[in-house]
Amino acid sequence: MKIVKPKALRKGDVIGIAAPASPPESEERLEKGIRYLERLGYRIVLGSHLHRRRGYLAGTDRERASDLYELFSHPDVKAIFTARGGYGCMRILPYLDYSFIRRHPKILVGYSDITALQMALFAKAGLVTFSGPMVAVEMADGLSGKREEQFWRTLTSTKPPGKVHVERWNNPTKKNPAGRIIGGNLSLVAALATTPYFPKANNHILLLEEIGERPYRIDRMLQQISLSGIFKKTNGIVLGSFKDCGPEAGKPSLTLNEVIEQTFQPFTFPVVGRLPYGHTKKSLTIPLGVRVHLDVSGGSVEFLEGGVV
Repeated sequence: MKIVKPKALRKGDVIGIAAPASPPESEERLEKGIRYLERLGYRIVLGSHLHRRRGYLAGTDRERASDLYELFSHPDVKAIFTARGGYGCMRILPYLDYSFIRRHPKILVGYSDITALQMALFAKAGLVTFSGPMVAVEMADGLSGKREEQFWRTLTSTKPPGKVHVERWNNPTKKNPAGRIIGGNLSLVAALATTPYFPKANNHILLLEEIGERPYRIDRMLQQISLSGIFKKTNGIVLGSFKDCGPEAGKPSLTLNEVIEQTFQPFTFPVVGRLPYGHTKKSLTIPLGVRVHLDVSGGSVEFLEGGVV
């Protein structure tokens, strides 16, 4: 499938806000994030059901899906920012019109549970999306410094983001591969592994991050991906932050490093880590679906193209 990139964002553009998973933790945090965007000169359109609550979901599945359709079809909306992650994106995947989204590509930003939506949009529509900060989370706290600069540059410039320093985890047979980077949160990548919403093309670079999971659970998710055959079609692995993923005190366990080393030992592709990405305050914004190059000896991930046109 041909890759589709959205148009670059410009000052004064309209940004739509949706909650395809869980609702914002509070209306106050949502408002803080909105004010942050407005101070930068952007105009805001809210999804019709953004303020709905249904347990741990931001409204019914059809309501959350309809908000995305509404914003993708809105003639003035140039980008869709998600309010937060949580849980729920997998539930709306069957209700999305991927052909329509492919014909109306727009910037979509989020991470964590939004990984499920981003993987599906790439698999079904070929759309490049952006794993980055969310309105009622990071934007509510206020972006600043290099992280803020890199985020807006990624959405507004057609130039490649450049190189990012990483560390080598293994001694691969295959050196310095290239491929399109996909993935995000490990739990969602594993959950989609055997579904129609996982990209079918070979030779991807798989990006993984996680938060709050014990090593045995990470082990199980990696084994699920491995048993699905995905690693056999992968050109390389890039590991981001694995926050609060240590063993439980007082209980026998493999370490996280042991799990990673044992999982990838049979494969010849490179595994690199410590990418500043994921559930961390210093997370980079990653354009998902663009081509990257892994320089194992030099210790870098180089983005070969921008995510917008």
